[in-house]
Amino acid sequence: MTYAMLAPEQFTDEHKSFLAGFRQSIEMLSKSSDMMLGAKDIHSRHLISTDAYARIVALKQGGDVAGRLDCEMPCEGTAEFADSYVSEDLSLMRGGKIERKIATLNIHEYADGLKARVFNKHMLVHHPSQSILGTIYSGQDVEIGNFLNIIPNYVLEFGAGCSLEQGSAYSSLEGVTLTEYEQEVCFLLLLNWEFKQIAAFMDKYRPRNAPRTTDSVIKCKNYLCEKFGIEQARLQALKEFLVHHGLHRKIPRSLFNRLIGSKLL
Repeated sequence: MTYAMLAPEQFTDEHKSFLAGFRQSIEMLSKSSDMMLGAKDIHSRHLISTDAYARIVALKQGGDVAGRLDCEMPCEGTAEFADSYVSEDLSLMRGGKIERKIATLNIHEYADGLKARVFNKHMLVHHPSQSILGTIYSGQDVEIGNFLNIIPNYVLEFGAGCSLEQGSAYSSLEGVTLTEYEQEVCFLLLLNWEFKQIAAFMDKYRPRNAPRTTDSVIKCKNYLCEKFGIEQARLQALKEFLVHHGLHRKIPRSLFNRLIGSKLL
């Protein structure tokens, strides 16, 4: 069954009635909880949010969020990473699976200070018309210290703010499939970790019977270069390739779950 993305100007009375009911539910949640929750259309323009979300982007209430793009938020940190959020929304809606969900770890200055927040997103779907109307997002606070303790030099390499999407157990890059372990090695190489440091980290967070060595990580790096057609297994060329394809913005699922201290999302 194929679902089509539908822009607001294409909404029928049935779609508008459906969204009116959704807005009513959000407004009720605002009165009874501090949930960070809302929805955007297919262009990533906000349709509605709870008051709790509005406050973290420097607005007073959920109604003030409606009609704005992330780049138009008074919160400078949110505006700064607006392009990342739009890319995440499009990736979700064009993913081909209606039930698909994504999770991202956002770290930047919000209206209430430097915070680490995980946002879960899924599609806003109108099943009777087989339409994708946009995305639904929900956020939760996590301890920023977890991030800084496990991968402290991410800030040094890529800056204090970030929007990191949770990776999957297997990821495809230019038609090449990476295991979760290979994703982890790629991510840590991008942080300029030494091979010995990566081996020690893996033994701590992904232990196995035989301890890893510097040589085992080098072999993994060489195999990755072979997969991607990088001549002479050059490390710098591998890093440039990975950054070009955005792997520094996609944190392996195992590390993601350790950072937020939860089960798989």
